[in-house]
Amino acid sequence: MNTKAIGRTTAALSLIIIVLVAGLIGTLYYYSGRPTGPVSTTAAVPVPDFVKSNTYVYETGNSFQWLDPAVSYYAFDAEIENNVYETLLWYNANSTTQIIPWLAESYQKLNATQYQFKLRQNVTFQDGTPFNARAVWFSFNRLLMIDGTSGTGTHGTQAAWVIEQLLDTSLFSGTGGSPTYDSAWVQKVLNQNFVQIIDPYTVNINLKNPTTQFELLLAFQPTADVVSPSFVVSHDFPSACATSACDPDNINYSAYFDHIAGHGEVAMNYLNLPANGAKAGTGPYYIDSVNPTTFEVVLKANPNYWGGSKDWIGPAITQSIKTVDYVYVPDLSTRILDIKAGKASGIQVTAADLYSVADRDQWLSQGNLVSVIPGVTLYGPYPSVWTTWFNFCTNVTNAAGNILKFQPFADIRFRLAISSAVNLTDANMNINNRMGLVANEVISPGNYPAGSYDPMVKPVYSYNLTRVEQLLLDAQKHPLTNFVDMNGHPYPAGTIDNSFGPSNPQTIELYVPSGDSLDQRILSSIVENVNRISLSDNLGLTLTVVPVPGGQQYTLAGKHQVYFYWGGWIADYNHVMDWLAPMFPATGWYPQNGQLNYTTLNQLDAQAVDADHRGDLQTLLSVNEQMQTFANEQVMYLLLFYPLEFMVRTSYLQGFFYNPATTLFYYATLSYNTS
Repeated sequence: MNTKAIGRTTAALSLIIIVLVAGLIGTLYYYSGRPTGPVSTTAAVPVPDFVKSNTYVYETGNSFQWLDPAVSYYAFDAEIENNVYETLLWYNANSTTQIIPWLAESYQKLNATQYQFKLRQNVTFQDGTPFNARAVWFSFNRLLMIDGTSGTGTHGTQAAWVIEQLLDTSLFSGTGGSPTYDSAWVQKVLNQNFVQIIDPYTVNINLKNPTTQFELLLAFQPTADVVSPSFVVSHDFPSACATSACDPDNINYSAYFDHIAGHGEVAMNYLNLPANGAKAGTGPYYIDSVNPTTFEVVLKANPNYWGGSKDWIGPAITQSIKTVDYVYVPDLSTRILDIKAGKASGIQVTAADLYSVADRDQWLSQGNLVSVIPGVTLYGPYPSVWTTWFNFCTNVTNAAGNILKFQPFADIRFRLAISSAVNLTDANMNINNRMGLVANEVISPGNYPAGSYDPMVKPVYSYNLTRVEQLLLDAQKHPLTNFVDMNGHPYPAGTIDNSFGPSNPQTIELYVPSGDSLDQRILSSIVENVNRISLSDNLGLTLTVVPVPGGQQYTLAGKHQVYFYWGGWIADYNHVMDWLAPMFPATGWYPQNGQLNYTTLNQLDAQAVDADHRGDLQTLLSVNEQMQTFANEQVMYLLLFYPLEFMVRTSYLQGFFYNPATTLFYYATLSYNTS
């Protein structure tokens, strides 16, 4: 198969395109006719310093979590990594379905379980070492060795599962196995021969489990990123380097893999927190510095960048922007003042604050996003394949790892009460400002195969304060007494006590990213309603909103130290399996954070995996519906929205494009226009 300009020559591609158009655009029909390009006002400020210096200054209320592409699974991290590291295949500009060779020059399917990749020659990593077959072999095996471990020390919570599902799943924690992470386990992983070196610029990728979604998996950022063996080993475990330059041909890879197996944490892994910068990628920018205190990240243009694929149909890759400066500014008013004053090239603004930057009448009457700030352009609205929600957690511990006595969300009555304490339809209209649809199930519209999203699946909760009161009174009068750990084993009597009242008051903290004013306002509504009921009925129950940097709330959730936090899912690749595996079985990313383990969902997930391997879409869709329905019945998540996206950027900017499948900002095509 000639893959020079591959776009998906199979019938599956046609179906994906139809689903995207029908699902994303059709479901969001009332947004039709709205512009997907910039609408701006006339610039009225002096030429900013960032234009003169070709610096892009982005102010955000989010913060990074980890910056190693084999560890991080947080959207803000992925945006940084998207500009630093690269994959063998990549999405073509704004297409959610067209995959083109990137670091690979071409590839072909040899049989159901084997693909061959011809790699680009004369490409170097930012540290000057060569990109070749050895680097691809190292990068994927390193990903498998780390096995989804994170800075929290938990296993299987990061994106390694995307690749691990193609192999012997019993070897990896992210796919249900119980790895030992010793030398014998390392050898078993290597024996999978996932990446087989044929010659210096040719590799075969060998699968244990066939899938029709292989190309999409290999285009997934950041899991499929290729990193420099020399840079990584010299910074993680220099004793594995046979030479001072850590020559990739003379690295003791077995020793390094033994070192890194099961260890994604910062202490073992420099790329997580590269305070002194990192030149481990092939991308258009390298990491110049990272400040773990202020959360500032600075990228610099890679002077030896190879330039990108000739099949690319997006804006020209020019690297006109020489410096990218991510600045953590949690206060929205400060961010707005800075973009008005020409101190910021772009700022994060949530839908809740839309009218601080957009003309309200234009949006409500015409569906046009028109900036009210001179010199500022609004891009969007864009549909996206993602869903937002709040997460309920049980088996919550303190910082020392000791189980807390009070476990409110082990009780479905608490989950129902919290979920019934907010009017999401009203919130979408008046807080979210119509920038999306209220979610009815985890999976979003527009997913492949057709029918994956079902508008008829409904949550079991709705806004009803009388029901909230009844549920909490019942939970107080008859506290839950049966508690199990993540593995389903009962706790000894007295370990957990869910009683609460005026003589035994309890506080439930609700975590949310500090820059996320939309979800802070929704939580404030929940808190106000529940606390008022608690005060009226003398329940001794208090809810509080705890805003923290976005990366921090995920770290705390990964350590099982929060009752409740904000989350969501952006499709890694456009397929229903990308939603089922992370969201529902006990091995999934969110169930691991929340310590939720439902036997029914574990069994259904196994059926979904089997149907996908066999290409049985009818069974897969049936199982998917059962999983969505069961999750709704158990109130696993307080579902929020299927969001629309918009961006706030300086009007000097040009070369912008947006891909709904990734939602990641790309700086190499940007430049400033002063004419």
